Amino acid sequence: MKKTIILTLSLFAFCSAMSQSADFPLYFSNLGLNGTANYISRAGALGAVGGDIMSSNYNPAGLGIYKGNEVTFSSGINFNFMDANSDGLKSDDNRTSYNFGNFGMVGTFRTGSKGLKYIQLAFGLNRLKNFSGRTKIMRNGVTTSYIDHTVMDAIVAANDAENDFIQAGVINVADDGTISSVYESGTFNQIKQITQTGYVNEISFSLSGNIDDMLYFGATVGIPCAEYKSVSTFSEERINAEGESNGHYNYNEVQELSATGVNLKLGAIVKPINFLRIGAAIHTPTYYYVEDDYYSKVVYNSASGSVGPTFIYDIQTPFRFLGSLALVFGDNKSKVAGTISADYEYADYKAMKFRMEDDVMYETDLNNLIDNIFRPANTLRVGGELKLGVLSLRAGYAMMGNPYIEEQNDASFNCITAGIGYKTASYSFDLAYANVSGNSKYYFYDDFATALSNVNHLVQATFAIRF
Repeated sequence: MKKTIILTLSLFAFCSAMSQSADFPLYFSNLGLNGTANYISRAGALGAVGGDIMSSNYNPAGLGIYKGNEVTFSSGINFNFMDANSDGLKSDDNRTSYNFGNFGMVGTFRTGSKGLKYIQLAFGLNRLKNFSGRTKIMRNGVTTSYIDHTVMDAIVAANDAENDFIQAGVINVADDGTISSVYESGTFNQIKQITQTGYVNEISFSLSGNIDDMLYFGATVGIPCAEYKSVSTFSEERINAEGESNGHYNYNEVQELSATGVNLKLGAIVKPINFLRIGAAIHTPTYYYVEDDYYSKVVYNSASGSVGPTFIYDIQTPFRFLGSLALVFGDNKSKVAGTISADYEYADYKAMKFRMEDDVMYETDLNNLIDNIFRPANTLRVGGELKLGVLSLRAGYAMMGNPYIEEQNDASFNCITAGIGYKTASYSFDLAYANVSGNSKYYFYDDFATALSNVNHLVQATFAIRF
């Protein structure tokens, strides 16, 4: 099977021109670690702990822990480092960017002393994922050019005399219609650089409740909004028999898209005994409406660019099932208290789908390819907190399994986190650090795999007011 893999990790992603690629739904299905500093510093293991505005995006029953009102804001900085290895030829790049975490409000209403004791209403704007990365890949001594392998066959098949490569002079067309290029044969050096920006934010509206401090329940309607931009440049240089350059061309591609979706999250937390909490949640698929624009340009003897049509299509992400367990020691009045928690998440990435009203055949081909290259994946998060009066020390670890069938690619990741917090009755300040790392592959047009190693460092701060 020809590999059309687009590389996706938790907090970062890397791609070639990927409009309507079978890998594309993974961008919106495989989310990262972001939000409040409390949530990040525990590696997201808050499913049964609750008491954080990020509960609205994972287990909304956690909002039922609130017995007061809160307004919170989070932001930080991302430091992303990428290393590429193309058969021993190494390259690296990095990118630093501002990171919005979240803004949220929780209002709590006391309803009685027994039965349903509290109801909470919450609103949140939470960053679920960042697209922020830059990748540089180099290959030397390549014996098959991009022109010969891909472009010339495509021009012949489509009878495309207006192709950018022809207009720029990379490919020549004779009077009899024969096409040729100096890049048809020889030895080639290649560089590809990809820069990505964008995000997935989710607007959330939540309702939760507390029954006798034993059963907590909640529901969230989520409206995710995504913006994505990819700018890539592919340079190919022909080397003659004397080892000298015969010139090079640049092939530039720009993709910009906007997507809006909707989903529903339901959750519950049970406290059978005072120190034990058990949680469960289910997330429906998110149904995205996508507008996707693509532009390309070839620069050689002259420059030629073309603007493609706007692609309109829908994407469906998979169901998510979450189970959580937490041990709670002490309470808010204790001088020393703490929690130890673990979350498990299951998602079947084979269930991702495209919907295209204007091209049912292409839709079927893409969905069949999704079924062939993806599989279910498990995510495990563990975290802990030690409270020493107004100070809190936190740490966590998260591990996501590979959603790809192993021979296709690897989008698994590991995350190590730590943090500290200061909390009073009226306000709190939290600081978190997360190290997210993963290895994957970038496939060129000739199925050559370049090994990628990515490390992302996130420093996040949260300030909250309580009243």
